[in-house]
Amino acid sequence: MTRASTKSRIAQVFVTTLVVGATAIAIASPALAAKLGDSCKSKDAYKIEKVGSTYIRCEIVKGTSIHSTDPKLTAKFAWTTSTEAQYVLANAHGETLRIDGSSTVYPLTAVTAKYFETTTKSVKGKNGVKVTVGISGTGGGFEKFCKGETDISDASRAIKSSEAANCAKAGIAYTEVLIANDGIAVVVNPKNTWAKCLTMAEMKKIWEPNSKVTKWSEVRAGFPDTSIKLYGAGTDSGTFDAFTTFVNGTGGVVRKDGVQTSEDDNVTVRGVQSDTGAMGYFGLSYAIANSKTVKAIQLDKGTGCIDPTEKTVQAYTYPMARPLYIYVKNLSITTKPAVGAFVQFYVDNLKQISADALFVPLTNKQIKILQTEMAKIAKLPRVSK
Repeated sequence: MTRASTKSRIAQVFVTTLVVGATAIAIASPALAAKLGDSCKSKDAYKIEKVGSTYIRCEIVKGTSIHSTDPKLTAKFAWTTSTEAQYVLANAHGETLRIDGSSTVYPLTAVTAKYFETTTKSVKGKNGVKVTVGISGTGGGFEKFCKGETDISDASRAIKSSEAANCAKAGIAYTEVLIANDGIAVVVNPKNTWAKCLTMAEMKKIWEPNSKVTKWSEVRAGFPDTSIKLYGAGTDSGTFDAFTTFVNGTGGVVRKDGVQTSEDDNVTVRGVQSDTGAMGYFGLSYAIANSKTVKAIQLDKGTGCIDPTEKTVQAYTYPMARPLYIYVKNLSITTKPAVGAFVQFYVDNLKQISADALFVPLTNKQIKILQTEMAKIAKLPRVSK
Protein backbone atom coordinates (compact mmCIF):
# COMPACT_ATOMS: atom_id res chain seq x y z
CA MET A 1 0.00 0.00 0.00
CA THR A 2 1.21 3.52 -0.75
CA ARG A 3 2.62 5.21 2.31
CA ALA A 4 3.01 8.96 2.78
CA SER A 5 6.58 8.45 3.92
CA THR A 6 7.47 6.91 0.58
CA LYS A 7 6.70 10.15 -1.18
CA SER A 8 9.34 11.99 0.84
CA ARG A 9 11.95 9.75 -0.74
CA ILE A 10 10.87 10.74 -4.21
CA ALA A 11 10.86 14.43 -3.33
CA GLN A 12 14.66 14.44 -3.44
CA VAL A 13 14.81 13.27 -7.01
CA PHE A 14 11.55 13.04 -8.93
CA VAL A 15 8.04 13.86 -7.81
CA THR A 16 5.60 15.02 -10.46
CA THR A 17 8.30 17.19 -11.94
CA LEU A 18 11.92 16.58 -12.76
CA VAL A 19 14.15 19.05 -10.95
CA VAL A 20 16.98 20.62 -12.91
CA GLY A 21 18.95 22.85 -10.58
CA ALA A 22 16.40 25.38 -9.38
CA THR A 23 14.17 24.85 -12.40
CA ALA A 24 11.54 22.16 -12.80
CA ILE A 25 10.15 20.55 -15.89
CA ALA A 26 6.50 21.48 -16.07
CA ILE A 27 3.75 21.98 -18.57
CA ALA A 28 4.40 25.13 -20.58
CA SER A 29 2.47 27.18 -23.05
CA PRO A 30 3.12 26.49 -26.74
CA ALA A 31 6.48 27.80 -27.91
CA LEU A 32 6.43 30.67 -30.34
CA ALA A 33 8.43 30.59 -33.57
CA ALA A 34 10.50 27.60 -32.46
CA LYS A 35 13.26 26.69 -34.88
CA LEU A 36 15.58 23.72 -35.23
CA GLY A 37 18.78 24.41 -33.29
CA ASP A 38 17.33 27.21 -31.17
CA SER A 39 17.72 26.90 -27.43
CA CYS A 40 14.70 26.02 -25.32
CA LYS A 41 14.02 25.89 -21.61
CA SER A 42 14.09 22.94 -19.26
CA LYS A 43 10.40 23.43 -18.55
CA ASP A 44 9.73 22.68 -22.23
CA ALA A 45 11.64 19.37 -22.32
CA TYR A 46 9.94 16.91 -24.70
CA LYS A 47 7.48 19.49 -25.99
CA ILE A 48 7.03 18.72 -29.69
CA GLU A 49 6.00 20.98 -32.56
CA LYS A 50 5.36 20.77 -36.25
CA VAL A 51 6.97 23.62 -38.15
CA GLY A 52 5.95 23.41 -41.78
CA SER A 53 6.74 19.83 -42.74
CA THR A 54 9.40 19.47 -40.01
CA TYR A 55 8.90 17.95 -36.57
CA ILE A 56 11.03 19.31 -33.73
CA ARG A 57 11.29 18.59 -30.02
CA CYS A 58 12.94 20.31 -27.08
CA GLU A 59 15.63 17.93 -25.82
CA ILE A 60 18.69 17.89 -23.61
CA VAL A 61 21.79 18.64 -25.70
CA LYS A 62 24.05 15.60 -25.98
CA GLY A 63 27.12 15.83 -23.77
CA THR A 64 25.27 17.75 -21.05
CA SER A 65 23.47 16.25 -18.08
CA ILE A 66 20.81 17.25 -15.58
CA HIS A 67 22.89 15.46 -12.94
CA SER A 68 26.27 16.99 -13.73
CA THR A 69 28.18 18.68 -10.92
CA ASP A 70 30.51 20.21 -13.52
CA PRO A 71 29.17 23.65 -14.53
CA LYS A 72 30.56 23.13 -18.03
CA LEU A 73 28.37 20.05 -18.46
CA THR A 74 25.21 21.47 -16.95
CA ALA A 75 22.16 20.52 -18.97
CA LYS A 76 21.40 22.67 -22.01
CA PHE A 77 18.23 22.33 -24.06
CA ALA A 78 17.68 22.84 -27.78
CA TRP A 79 15.09 22.13 -30.46
CA THR A 80 16.21 19.01 -32.32
CA THR A 81 14.80 16.99 -35.18
CA SER A 82 11.97 14.71 -34.17
CA THR A 83 9.79 12.32 -36.13
CA GLU A 84 6.23 12.21 -37.35
CA ALA A 85 5.77 9.08 -35.24
CA GLN A 86 6.55 11.01 -32.07
CA TYR A 87 4.17 13.76 -33.14
CA VAL A 88 1.45 11.16 -33.65
CA LEU A 89 2.06 9.87 -30.11
CA ALA A 90 1.73 13.45 -28.90
CA ASN A 91 -1.80 13.51 -30.29
CA ALA A 92 -2.98 11.18 -27.52
CA HIS A 93 -5.48 13.07 -25.41
CA GLY A 94 -8.45 13.08 -23.07
CA GLU A 95 -7.52 10.01 -20.99
CA THR A 96 -6.06 9.22 -17.57
CA LEU A 97 -3.49 6.45 -17.26
CA ARG A 98 -3.26 4.67 -13.92
CA ILE A 99 0.13 3.25 -12.92
CA ASP A 100 1.26 1.82 -9.58
CA GLY A 101 3.86 -0.55 -8.17
CA SER A 102 7.57 -0.60 -7.46
CA SER A 103 9.14 2.31 -5.61
CA THR A 104 12.39 1.44 -7.40
CA VAL A 105 10.88 1.76 -10.87
CA TYR A 106 8.84 4.82 -9.84
CA PRO A 107 11.45 7.49 -10.73
CA LEU A 108 11.84 6.02 -14.22
CA THR A 109 8.10 5.90 -14.86
CA ALA A 110 7.52 9.28 -13.21
CA VAL A 111 10.01 10.94 -15.56
CA THR A 112 8.37 9.23 -18.54
CA ALA A 113 4.94 10.31 -17.34
CA LYS A 114 5.93 13.96 -17.01
CA TYR A 115 7.65 14.01 -20.40
CA PHE A 116 4.63 12.30 -21.99
CA GLU A 117 2.18 14.72 -20.40
CA THR A 118 4.30 17.65 -21.59
CA THR A 119 4.45 16.17 -25.08
CA THR A 120 0.71 15.57 -25.39
CA LYS A 121 -0.24 18.94 -23.93
CA SER A 122 2.12 20.71 -26.32
CA VAL A 123 -0.14 19.44 -29.09
CA LYS A 124 -3.52 19.05 -27.37
CA GLY A 125 -3.29 21.74 -24.71
CA LYS A 126 -5.43 21.07 -21.63
CA ASN A 127 -6.85 17.97 -23.30
CA GLY A 128 -3.53 16.15 -23.13
CA VAL A 129 -3.09 12.86 -21.27
CA LYS A 130 -2.93 12.74 -17.47
CA VAL A 131 -0.72 10.03 -15.95
CA THR A 132 -0.97 9.09 -12.27
CA VAL A 133 1.90 7.07 -10.77
CA GLY A 134 1.58 5.44 -7.36
CA ILE A 135 4.09 3.66 -5.12
CA SER A 136 2.49 0.61 -3.54
CA GLY A 137 5.56 -1.57 -3.93
CA THR A 138 5.85 -4.36 -6.49
CA GLY A 139 3.59 -6.73 -4.55
CA GLY A 140 1.02 -4.05 -3.78
CA GLY A 141 1.11 -2.90 -7.39
CA PHE A 142 0.38 -6.39 -8.71
CA GLU A 143 -2.49 -6.71 -6.26
CA LYS A 144 -4.10 -3.58 -7.72
CA PHE A 145 -3.21 -4.58 -11.27
CA CYS A 146 -4.82 -8.01 -10.95
CA LYS A 147 -7.97 -6.39 -9.57
CA GLY A 148 -8.19 -4.25 -12.70
CA GLU A 149 -7.49 -1.01 -10.85
CA THR A 150 -4.47 0.05 -12.94
CA ASP A 151 -3.39 0.06 -16.57
CA ILE A 152 0.32 -0.52 -15.94
CA SER A 153 2.22 -2.04 -13.03
CA ASP A 154 5.83 -1.10 -12.24
CA ALA A 155 7.84 -4.10 -11.03
CA SER A 156 11.38 -4.59 -9.80
CA ARG A 157 11.03 -8.34 -10.27
CA ALA A 158 9.13 -10.69 -12.55
CA ILE A 159 5.54 -11.47 -11.61
CA LYS A 160 5.17 -14.43 -9.24
CA SER A 161 3.15 -17.49 -10.23
CA SER A 162 0.65 -16.74 -7.46
CA GLU A 163 0.20 -13.19 -8.73
CA ALA A 164 -0.15 -14.40 -12.32
CA ALA A 165 -2.81 -16.83 -11.11
CA ASN A 166 -4.71 -13.97 -9.48
CA CYS A 167 -4.61 -12.02 -12.72
CA ALA A 168 -5.78 -15.05 -14.70
CA LYS A 169 -8.63 -15.66 -12.25
CA ALA A 170 -9.75 -12.06 -12.70
CA GLY A 171 -9.43 -12.25 -16.48
CA ILE A 172 -6.55 -9.77 -16.59
CA ALA A 173 -4.29 -10.54 -19.56
CA TYR A 174 -1.04 -8.61 -19.71
CA THR A 175 2.27 -8.17 -21.51
CA GLU A 176 5.58 -8.03 -19.66
CA VAL A 177 7.95 -5.30 -20.87
CA LEU A 178 11.63 -5.31 -19.89
CA ILE A 179 12.39 -1.65 -19.27
CA ALA A 180 15.77 -1.17 -17.53
CA ASN A 181 18.45 -2.66 -15.30
CA ASP A 182 19.16 -2.01 -11.66
CA GLY A 183 21.57 -3.22 -9.04
CA ILE A 184 20.83 -3.42 -5.35
CA ALA A 185 23.59 -1.47 -3.66
CA VAL A 186 24.71 -2.28 -0.12
CA VAL A 187 25.64 0.95 1.62
CA VAL A 188 27.56 1.82 4.76
CA ASN A 189 28.55 4.97 6.56
CA PRO A 190 31.39 6.90 4.83
CA LYS A 191 33.44 6.53 8.03
CA ASN A 192 33.30 2.76 7.76
CA THR A 193 36.83 1.97 6.52
CA TRP A 194 36.81 -1.81 7.08
CA ALA A 195 33.86 -3.21 5.13
CA LYS A 196 35.11 -2.33 1.66
CA CYS A 197 34.04 -5.69 0.26
CA LEU A 198 31.81 -8.40 1.71
CA THR A 199 31.28 -11.91 0.44
CA MET A 200 27.74 -13.10 -0.16
CA ALA A 201 28.36 -15.66 2.62
CA GLU A 202 29.11 -12.79 5.00
CA MET A 203 26.01 -10.97 3.82
CA LYS A 204 23.95 -14.08 4.60
CA LYS A 205 25.62 -14.37 8.00
CA ILE A 206 24.38 -10.86 8.79
CA TRP A 207 20.91 -11.08 7.22
CA GLU A 208 19.78 -14.72 7.60
CA PRO A 209 16.58 -15.26 9.66
CA ASN A 210 18.27 -16.54 12.81
CA SER A 211 21.31 -14.29 12.65
CA LYS A 212 22.66 -13.18 16.02
CA VAL A 213 25.30 -10.88 14.52
CA THR A 214 25.28 -7.56 16.36
CA LYS A 215 28.88 -6.42 15.89
CA TRP A 216 31.15 -6.12 12.89
CA SER A 217 33.77 -8.25 14.65
CA GLU A 218 31.33 -11.16 14.41
CA VAL A 219 31.27 -10.88 10.63
CA ARG A 220 34.99 -11.22 10.00
CA ALA A 221 38.11 -11.48 12.12
CA GLY A 222 39.87 -8.12 12.15
CA PHE A 223 36.71 -6.05 11.91
CA PRO A 224 36.12 -3.71 14.89
CA ASP A 225 33.67 -4.34 17.73
CA THR A 226 31.45 -1.56 16.35
CA SER A 227 27.74 -2.37 16.62
CA ILE A 228 25.83 -3.08 13.40
CA LYS A 229 22.56 -1.27 12.81
CA LEU A 230 20.57 -2.60 9.87
CA TYR A 231 18.16 -0.82 7.58
CA GLY A 232 16.07 -2.54 4.93
CA ALA A 233 13.23 -2.18 2.46
CA GLY A 234 9.60 -2.75 3.45
CA THR A 235 8.06 -6.15 2.76
CA ASP A 236 5.83 -4.81 -0.05
CA SER A 237 8.88 -3.69 -1.98
CA GLY A 238 10.32 -5.64 -4.91
CA THR A 239 13.70 -4.52 -3.59
CA PHE A 240 12.99 -6.50 -0.40
CA ASP A 241 12.06 -9.59 -2.42
CA ALA A 242 15.11 -9.30 -4.64
CA PHE A 243 17.54 -8.59 -1.79
CA THR A 244 16.35 -11.49 0.32
CA THR A 245 16.51 -13.81 -2.69
CA PHE A 246 20.04 -12.71 -3.52
CA VAL A 247 21.26 -13.03 0.07
CA ASN A 248 19.28 -15.94 1.52
CA GLY A 249 18.12 -17.80 -1.57
CA THR A 250 14.41 -17.25 -0.93
CA GLY A 251 12.40 -14.07 -1.29
CA GLY A 252 10.98 -12.72 1.96
CA VAL A 253 13.27 -14.80 4.17
CA VAL A 254 15.31 -12.42 6.33
CA ARG A 255 16.13 -11.60 9.93
CA LYS A 256 13.56 -9.42 11.66
CA ASP A 257 15.24 -8.46 14.91
CA GLY A 258 17.54 -5.46 14.83
CA VAL A 259 16.37 -4.32 11.39
CA GLN A 260 14.50 -1.08 10.73
CA THR A 261 12.40 -1.46 7.60
CA SER A 262 10.59 1.13 5.52
CA GLU A 263 9.14 1.65 2.05
CA ASP A 264 10.93 5.01 2.19
CA ASP A 265 14.58 4.72 1.16
CA ASN A 266 15.25 8.08 2.79
CA VAL A 267 14.91 6.33 6.15
CA THR A 268 17.81 4.08 5.17
CA VAL A 269 19.88 7.00 3.93
CA ARG A 270 19.40 8.95 7.15
CA GLY A 271 20.02 5.90 9.32
CA VAL A 272 23.24 4.86 7.61
CA GLN A 273 24.45 8.45 7.42
CA SER A 274 24.01 8.96 11.16
CA ASP A 275 25.73 5.79 12.45
CA THR A 276 29.27 4.60 11.71
CA GLY A 277 28.29 0.94 12.05
CA ALA A 278 25.09 1.07 10.01
CA MET A 279 24.35 -0.90 6.86
CA GLY A 280 21.43 -0.71 4.44
CA TYR A 281 20.46 -1.40 0.85
CA PHE A 282 18.43 0.03 -2.02
CA GLY A 283 18.53 0.42 -5.80
CA LEU A 284 21.80 1.49 -7.44
CA SER A 285 20.24 4.65 -8.88
CA TYR A 286 19.40 5.85 -5.39
CA ALA A 287 22.88 4.97 -4.14
CA ILE A 288 24.32 7.13 -6.91
CA ALA A 289 21.95 9.96 -6.06
CA ASN A 290 23.06 9.80 -2.40
CA SER A 291 26.76 9.03 -2.94
CA LYS A 292 27.79 12.06 -0.89
CA THR A 293 26.09 10.78 2.24
CA VAL A 294 26.41 6.97 2.07
CA LYS A 295 29.03 4.66 0.57
CA ALA A 296 28.29 1.67 -1.67
CA ILE A 297 30.56 -1.33 -1.02
CA GLN A 298 31.81 -4.15 -3.21
CA LEU A 299 30.34 -7.65 -3.12
CA ASP A 300 31.97 -11.01 -3.87
CA LYS A 301 30.01 -14.10 -4.89
CA GLY A 302 33.17 -16.16 -5.43
CA THR A 303 34.77 -14.46 -8.41
CA GLY A 304 36.26 -11.46 -6.64
CA CYS A 305 35.10 -8.12 -5.31
CA ILE A 306 32.81 -6.28 -7.72
CA ASP A 307 31.72 -2.65 -7.56
CA PRO A 308 28.08 -1.85 -8.28
CA THR A 309 28.38 0.07 -11.57
CA GLU A 310 26.47 0.41 -14.81
CA LYS A 311 28.78 -2.03 -16.61
CA THR A 312 28.78 -4.68 -13.88
CA VAL A 313 25.01 -4.49 -13.55
CA GLN A 314 24.48 -4.81 -17.31
CA ALA A 315 26.87 -7.75 -17.42
CA TYR A 316 25.28 -9.26 -14.29
CA THR A 317 28.73 -9.80 -12.83
CA TYR A 318 27.70 -7.73 -9.83
CA PRO A 319 26.11 -10.22 -7.40
CA MET A 320 22.90 -8.25 -6.93
CA ALA A 321 21.97 -7.08 -10.42
CA ARG A 322 18.40 -7.39 -11.69
CA PRO A 323 16.11 -6.45 -14.58
CA LEU A 324 13.18 -4.06 -14.12
CA TYR A 325 9.78 -4.30 -15.78
CA ILE A 326 6.46 -2.72 -16.49
CA TYR A 327 3.40 -4.91 -16.96
CA VAL A 328 0.77 -3.57 -19.34
CA LYS A 329 -2.86 -4.67 -19.22
CA ASN A 330 -3.81 -5.85 -22.69
CA LEU A 331 -7.39 -4.60 -22.35
CA SER A 332 -6.07 -1.08 -21.67
CA ILE A 333 -4.00 -1.27 -24.84
CA THR A 334 -7.02 -2.30 -26.90
CA THR A 335 -9.52 0.18 -25.44
CA LYS A 336 -7.45 3.22 -24.36
CA PRO A 337 -5.29 4.61 -27.20
CA ALA A 338 -3.24 6.73 -24.79
CA VAL A 339 -1.93 3.63 -23.01
CA GLY A 340 -0.37 2.26 -26.17
CA ALA A 341 0.97 5.71 -27.00
CA PHE A 342 2.52 5.99 -23.53
CA VAL A 343 4.22 2.60 -23.71
CA GLN A 344 5.57 3.33 -27.19
CA PHE A 345 6.81 6.74 -26.01
CA TYR A 346 8.46 5.06 -23.00
CA VAL A 347 10.31 2.59 -25.22
CA ASP A 348 11.23 5.03 -27.99
CA ASN A 349 12.82 7.43 -25.50
CA LEU A 350 14.11 4.86 -23.02
CA LYS A 351 17.81 5.62 -23.38
CA GLN A 352 17.41 9.31 -22.53
CA ILE A 353 14.83 8.64 -19.84
CA SER A 354 17.09 6.03 -18.19
CA ALA A 355 19.92 8.56 -18.08
CA ASP A 356 17.67 11.29 -16.69
CA ALA A 357 16.34 9.01 -13.94
CA LEU A 358 19.76 7.54 -13.09
CA PHE A 359 18.97 4.00 -14.23
CA VAL A 360 21.20 1.50 -16.02
CA PRO A 361 20.10 1.29 -19.68
CA LEU A 362 19.36 -1.93 -21.50
CA THR A 363 22.05 -3.79 -23.40
CA ASN A 364 21.70 -4.43 -27.14
CA LYS A 365 20.63 -8.00 -26.38
CA GLN A 366 17.96 -6.78 -23.99
CA ILE A 367 16.74 -4.24 -26.53
CA LYS A 368 16.03 -7.15 -28.90
CA ILE A 369 13.92 -8.74 -26.17
CA LEU A 370 12.12 -5.44 -25.72
CA GLN A 371 11.43 -5.22 -29.43
CA THR A 372 9.86 -8.67 -29.32
CA GLU A 373 7.63 -7.59 -26.43
CA MET A 374 6.59 -4.44 -28.26
CA ALA A 375 5.77 -6.51 -31.34
CA LYS A 376 3.32 -8.50 -29.19
CA ILE A 377 1.68 -5.29 -28.02
CA ALA A 378 1.46 -3.98 -31.59
CA LYS A 379 -0.55 -7.08 -32.59
CA LEU A 380 -3.23 -6.53 -29.96
CA PRO A 381 -6.52 -5.50 -31.60
CA ARG A 382 -7.72 -1.94 -31.02
CA VAL A 383 -11.34 -1.39 -30.09
CA SER A 384 -13.05 1.78 -31.25
CA LYS A 385 -15.06 3.63 -28.63
